[in-house]
Amino acid sequence: MRNVHPALFALATCLPVFVACGGDAKKLSADKVGDLSYVLEDRVRPDQERAAGCGNGAPTAEAPSVLRRRPYLQQVTATSALVLLRTTASDAVVDVTRPDGSLVVSVAAVRELTPDWQDGAWQGVAKIDALEPSTLYCYEIRGLTQRAGFKTAPEPGSGERVNLIAFGDSGDGSSTQYEVKRQMFTVPFDLALHTGDLAYEHGTRSELETNFFRVYADLLGEFPFFPIAGNHDHETSHAAPFREAFALPENGGPDGLEAWYSFDWGDIHFAGVDTERMGATQAAWLDRDLAESDRLWKIVFAHKPPYSSGRHGSYSAFRAHFGGVLQKHGVRLVLNGHDHHYERTVDMSGTTYVVTGGGGKSTSAVGWSNFTAFSEDVLHFVQIEIGADELLLHAIDGTGVEFDSARITRTL
Repeated sequence: MRNVHPALFALATCLPVFVACGGDAKKLSADKVGDLSYVLEDRVRPDQERAAGCGNGAPTAEAPSVLRRRPYLQQVTATSALVLLRTTASDAVVDVTRPDGSLVVSVAAVRELTPDWQDGAWQGVAKIDALEPSTLYCYEIRGLTQRAGFKTAPEPGSGERVNLIAFGDSGDGSSTQYEVKRQMFTVPFDLALHTGDLAYEHGTRSELETNFFRVYADLLGEFPFFPIAGNHDHETSHAAPFREAFALPENGGPDGLEAWYSFDWGDIHFAGVDTERMGATQAAWLDRDLAESDRLWKIVFAHKPPYSSGRHGSYSAFRAHFGGVLQKHGVRLVLNGHDHHYERTVDMSGTTYVVTGGGGKSTSAVGWSNFTAFSEDVLHFVQIEIGADELLLHAIDGTGVEFDSARITRTL
């Protein structure tokens, strides 16, 4: 192939420079490795403390007849948490206790005003207030589940190290999705981010139940989960089932209610943006939101990536609307999905961009661009450790093997 133009060689061999070719696959193991200078050494189960102090939240014998969706955590902060569920029971009471069994509070779930379900179930939410930061609590749905545990967020300025996982393009209910999820329980994390496309193919209610809530029931009951909608989630009523299922922070303004939002966890500020609704309104919100945050770290997550060497390529609208805002406010990391591969960029004017679209659905070929530090078409998730001055990112494949890592320092 000597003297053949690189792009033509790429197309001929399905090893692209800027474009991808070939069909979808379900590749669990990485063929190549990137930078392994910062390998994750603490490979402990994230739920050890919760299980030891509280239990695993298993349903009771009565639950199968009335519990349609196991309880899941939303909007956990340093002092509060939301517990959601779906049930046909006449009521649902959440009992919150200390690990020693002493009662903290009992809260009745409030019925949400959602459209009727054919199974006769209602969706309820219980808000737990007056909690202490960085503290393990146990909770159960009275008569329906055994105790499970959750931990509140640390206070800002505490210096407490934070662990999280992030992934996207997961929801097809396949064995590979379950396998990637199984590997998530081999690394420490406090919260989870999802970069979109939770429920293939069309983001319907039934697909959310089967391909998301059923798959991640054990994760969702112990760890707060913060998703952003992808293009497949938007295919049903502009992501109405997505917004119905989750109780996301409602700080995106009247135009962005549960479409884009932000939240804090310790010394980190997270902002989730909706790449299916790009425009000046969302860009202005992101500019204000990041400007108002005084946290040490700022991380943005979204679905379509501004930089990608995969099938869909770089989403120019993201760069046009958000690129200057990210640089202006010192965002050090942006997480995306959409393309079904892993890709980490070089430092782009102070920001590193990571495509993590290998959550379980499939993989597709990825090439190499002038912005690429490393890329690989493999099912995976990323685990991120964040301290006061450095962030360590670890890419873990579907067999549990770390195949890339990166160190990002905080802009002082």
